[in-house]
Amino acid sequence: MKQVVVVKSAIETALGDEEATWQGLLAGRCGLQRPAMEGFAEGFAEGFATPWVMGRVAGLDAAPGSDERLQTLLRRLLAGVPALPPKTALICATTKGAVDELLTPADGYWPGQPPELAATMADWLGIEHECRTVSAACASGTVAVMEALMRLARGECEAALVVGVDLLSRFVLAGFAGLQALAAEGCRPFDAERDGLSLGEGGGWLLLTTAEQAAARQWPVQAAIAGYGISCDATHITAPCRQASGLIRALKQATEQGRLPVGGINAHGTGTTYNDAMELLAFGTIWPQPPPVHSVKGAIGHCLGAAGVMEAALAIRSLQAGVLPPTVGLRQAADEQVPISGTRALPLRHPSVLSCNSGFGGINAALLFCRP
Repeated sequence: MKQVVVVKSAIETALGDEEATWQGLLAGRCGLQRPAMEGFAEGFAEGFATPWVMGRVAGLDAAPGSDERLQTLLRRLLAGVPALPPKTALICATTKGAVDELLTPADGYWPGQPPELAATMADWLGIEHECRTVSAACASGTVAVMEALMRLARGECEAALVVGVDLLSRFVLAGFAGLQALAAEGCRPFDAERDGLSLGEGGGWLLLTTAEQAAARQWPVQAAIAGYGISCDATHITAPCRQASGLIRALKQATEQGRLPVGGINAHGTGTTYNDAMELLAFGTIWPQPPPVHSVKGAIGHCLGAAGVMEAALAIRSLQAGVLPPTVGLRQAADEQVPISGTRALPLRHPSVLSCNSGFGGINAALLFCRP
């Protein structure tokens, strides 16, 4: 199997582009807003990367439709993609795409729905080799990176562009509000008094290739992928397994049964009662002295299908800087056994960072990044 590496990345979040987001995380900034939302009795704290129904916040008279917002976000995001080899695969990760367009049918139609999204981006970028979309709930982005990794390792392509994107939408907000899963004020990952998640939106991409291809093309390598794991506990349609069985299996796969050293963890960290408890249990079970942990969702919100790609890019920034940024929203850690970055950054214990995500249906996925 060939060594797979990450050579370039970009993200767009509620804090800005990749550099602005990274600096914002280090400074402990929160990009969440609480605008009045059409159709909702109260405004929840959410992370916006594009203008939406909050016209007064965005300075707009009328909010653009979700197709226009998605196009704007993707064109801005993909502008930095370099020239790609002929045999480049495109793997897209999303949960809902421009779902609100289905709620308000119009004469015009842009193929921003999940089944067409990868093909649309491939056409923009001139990718002819292969394209497909992964929709695995909130683990979509991480699973998409794994699919790209496996194709590269088997020699099926020369490079793979993994793009994750999701929008804040009335459809998704209504769903999470119906589940009573939204935080009243803002997401507080791993906090003893956490009360729910904050939704976010944005996108990101990673360009993956083999170490041999990177050397031949003189592409600078940001990180190597040392391990990966995926499992499904299938406990409940929305709730995670209380015993963390699925996440424990995924983490063990990614670390070769705990033998590969982990310097820090970019956790899923949604700020919901059961997800955070499940993750803390898994970390404490695998490691007698768990590595430091943080979550970015208190700063940029939970970006659903895009989260895995965006957080992988930020995990690589942690690897390069040697620290985990503060966990925005954390006041009192729920578990004293697991070191969680609060108001300050924590140094990595080893030059490797694990990024993990969990999704509805019991899907759990993890990637271990290390220095090349």
